[in-house]
Amino acid sequence: MAYLLAPPNNGAAVLPTDDDGGQLRLPTKLLGSLRTVGRPTSKTNPLLVAAVYNATDISSVDVKLVDVASGATVARLDRQGNGHFGVTGGLLCLVGTGGTAAVSVLDAATGDVTNIPAYTAPNGENTSSAYVFGHVPATGEHKVLRVYTAGHGKTKQPCEILTLGSSKQRWRPAPSPPVVVGTAPSRHWAVTRGVAHFLIPQRAEYDVIASFDLATEEWRPTLLQCPLSSDKRNCCSDSLSLVELNGCLVFVHHDYKSYAMDMWVLTTDLDRGTWLRVEPLPLGKILRGDGEIMAQPLMVLDDGRAAFWVRYPNSVVRVYNPRTGGCEDVVNFGKLCSVVGLYRGSLLGVK
Repeated sequence: MAYLLAPPNNGAAVLPTDDDGGQLRLPTKLLGSLRTVGRPTSKTNPLLVAAVYNATDISSVDVKLVDVASGATVARLDRQGNGHFGVTGGLLCLVGTGGTAAVSVLDAATGDVTNIPAYTAPNGENTSSAYVFGHVPATGEHKVLRVYTAGHGKTKQPCEILTLGSSKQRWRPAPSPPVVVGTAPSRHWAVTRGVAHFLIPQRAEYDVIASFDLATEEWRPTLLQCPLSSDKRNCCSDSLSLVELNGCLVFVHHDYKSYAMDMWVLTTDLDRGTWLRVEPLPLGKILRGDGEIMAQPLMVLDDGRAAFWVRYPNSVVRVYNPRTGGCEDVVNFGKLCSVVGLYRGSLLGVK
């Protein structure tokens, strides 16, 4: 078995393969290979960014940057405005709610804040949208993709895109997806190595994925087949997630019949769409009673442990150790909280 550490230019990860190049069923202990593939030179875990809402005033939001390995809050930005939060590389972003999309961008390395003029929705519509924040490795650019939420009877989703830090920071038109993509819940899309991936609800119960290339600002012409067809799932589409784990695109399925979490890692280019299955994780270890039903994978830590966000009834970050089978809560954010993303930049400008 050989470990190929350098990912190809198209953004797919390369994981262990057998001698014939076929798929391997990875045991849980090899979750650490995601750590090696995703960041071959880094020995520092990224920081988890969370938006914690005031229980009595949801317009008052504290943004916390947390070291998942220890549970310590490394930095915080108190009393931020409400809206769509995102993080891309070393930039923290806030997009205002409603029909306008005013963007505030904080460069945490310098402390500088950039305010981008609001964009008004077509025809003055006050419609909800999904905001996807991503970094383009080839150019170093940070971009925000806005995808309108499809309403009843709509067959197309207008899109806009914004390049952060450019000389003319403004929203500009982007192509609509080839089919209507899923934008809610947010766990139905993920960004890996400059490509945004979306589950498609209209195609045989989320059997395919549409991908938007942030570098070319085009939707890929072919759809990516999901690794697990709808007729082989033991639950509804709410049990599915797309996540980025250490630079890899991972398809996650909560199998409540077997009470296990299945994960597949995209191992080759998007055109081939080869998935590698990770040995199922025990939901009984990761989830507990009191209404907990969903564990969102966040990252594989440098020591091989896996971190998950468990939302109900409280927002808890829980770390699972595949070597010992033990699980511990490292931080409890409370009830009103959302995970923003992973911060990989400097903290020089954040107090």
